[in-house]
Amino acid sequence: MATWRDEMGQVTLPDGRKLVLPDGRKLVAGTFRGVPFRTVDAEMRVGRRNVVNEYPQRDLPYVDDLGRRARRFVVEAYVIGDGYRTERDALIAAFEGKGSGELNHPRYGLRKVSVDGDVSIKETPDRGGMARISVTFVEDTSNTFPAAAQDTVAKVESTTNAADAEIEKAFSDVFSVDGMSVLATDALKGMTAKVNGLLQLATRVTSVAGLATIVRQASLLSGSLTALIRTPAVLVQSLRSIYAQLVQEVERPLSALAELQSVFSANARPLGTARAGSTRALGLANDAAQSDLQRRLALTNQARLLAVALTSADVLSSSVQAQTRVQTVTFSTSDVVATSAQATALRDALVAQIDIELEVNDPPAAVARALTNVRAAVVRDVAVRSEFLLQRASYTPQAVLPALVLAHRIYQNAWRADELAARNGVPNPAFMPVRPLEILR
Repeated sequence: MATWRDEMGQVTLPDGRKLVLPDGRKLVAGTFRGVPFRTVDAEMRVGRRNVVNEYPQRDLPYVDDLGRRARRFVVEAYVIGDGYRTERDALIAAFEGKGSGELNHPRYGLRKVSVDGDVSIKETPDRGGMARISVTFVEDTSNTFPAAAQDTVAKVESTTNAADAEIEKAFSDVFSVDGMSVLATDALKGMTAKVNGLLQLATRVTSVAGLATIVRQASLLSGSLTALIRTPAVLVQSLRSIYAQLVQEVERPLSALAELQSVFSANARPLGTARAGSTRALGLANDAAQSDLQRRLALTNQARLLAVALTSADVLSSSVQAQTRVQTVTFSTSDVVATSAQATALRDALVAQIDIELEVNDPPAAVARALTNVRAAVVRDVAVRSEFLLQRASYTPQAVLPALVLAHRIYQNAWRADELAARNGVPNPAFMPVRPLEILR
């Protein structure tokens, strides 16, 4: 194994002589950007970037630590010999080169560095055939921050908006109540039932203030349905506005997702055939168009709600990890995406329904493309953001202990005791059982 004496091997001339300074110090070799130089001493400057805070009438200061200071390598280099001017000029070119370079120093080894400030080159008449160079290098690394990142939530929003526009157009192309009055009567009955179902859904998943707004919108829509069924595009826009308000005011995103999954499943295309052009055939076409509309709006708004649920989970995850005595978080096990595994399961459920719509119900090409884009945006959003969610794990205590003690032992945070008891269905937090407990990290 090489010792420091070996690493500091002296520079030897072709005739076997060692390079020695006039004061007797022996030179060793180094390079910068591949250009050789000789050196003796080694000096490295290290430290912390601390800011001392001092206030009037306060004797004791405190220090803000801003991180490690960049390491600096102070090198006193020499070029010596009959051809020293050539070596000097080559080093000047290396020092003036743009960007970082590789310093190979007998003490510091290989370092990626940049020249820090001025370089001093000194030549004197009494010491001919030699130039003394004083240079300071600062460590340099790849600039990896800030880095561009795709806004996956915005992508979900833009693709769902585009899909809704195509869904609206597809509905308008098929739905019609022109002709026999029975078409308008049946369409009015079916659409009224769907608006009422949407209103009932909102009562279960939105805040009180948000529900009041949705009730007003639904009432206006119900009162205008007789006229709106004759303008399908305006009718769909009214439905979309109710859905948008629901997503904005949702208080229980996971429950809302489950409700919309049920809406999708409950709106299968009606069975039956009739002679083309008959009133029965037109009625069946209208029923199919309404079912298609409900299923597809359920899909796009599931995508929006999943993005909302993930955003709520991001906030919850950050808050749970940073709880203090001043701020506590009420942990809900039923209506918050708590883990990355749960987010993945919700994504898979939505993707499965989109696949059913694409493969079984055979939507128009424009709608199919739009739903495919929604599918890709949802997969990307969950893949990116679920990495930051809490991870589920298991912990088995060795004795019956209070939740307060276990929370401190597991999380180093006793304020998460209630969460621990609630997640595992323990009625009395003072007696946590000796069994595997589900925990979140």
